[in-house]
Amino acid sequence: MFADFFMALRRGVDQLTYWCHTYLPFNRWRGRTNEVLTATVEEGRRYELDKVSVDRRRAYQVARMSVTNRRGEHLSDLLPDAYWVFSPTSCAKTQSGKKKFKSPSERRDDFRSHPQTLAYLMTPSGLARAGVGASTPGTLLGVGLTEQTPPAGVIANGIREEFGGGGEGSVDQYAQIVARLHAGPPVVESETPAEAPSEVDAEA
Repeated sequence: MFADFFMALRRGVDQLTYWCHTYLPFNRWRGRTNEVLTATVEEGRRYELDKVSVDRRRAYQVARMSVTNRRGEHLSDLLPDAYWVFSPTSCAKTQSGKKKFKSPSERRDDFRSHPQTLAYLMTPSGLARAGVGASTPGTLLGVGLTEQTPPAGVIANGIREEFGGGGEGSVDQYAQIVARLHAGPPVVESETPAEAPSEVDAEA
């Protein structure tokens, strides 16, 4: 515990916060971390491993990944397609070696940049507290990912129907964001078109 504390001090504020969430008795992650510790010890007994020691920092790390939000929802349910990008299922091609998964860092970056994740993170706070921002499989807030992007007004109406109306300004603003995310980033032409040959070149 104290060895981790001195290491955290040397490595900056982020690691010190990590240490506080892991060890201090009054932090909000203590209960979740203890759940992981208890579950790990119980699983160990199934393997006849009765005297195992579980690293608390790693238990906290697992708790942060598997914990649900205040409404009891997990990211795998809120962002199903994005979560699949981060944690893809195995198939015959991967098992046979014909297809490889991307590296963990690449899958993490793809998860963070997925439209479902972006829409979830960009939800205005008032709407987020009301539970708005989740997507069902194959959609972005109910709009099919392969469909043509509808007008922002149509998306706004769908959002209002989802949580019962209200939040006029926030909903309209958020609908614009969702429409942009659904349409995808604008295509940037990296190369300028070739210049037409001059008369001198033509005569040559």
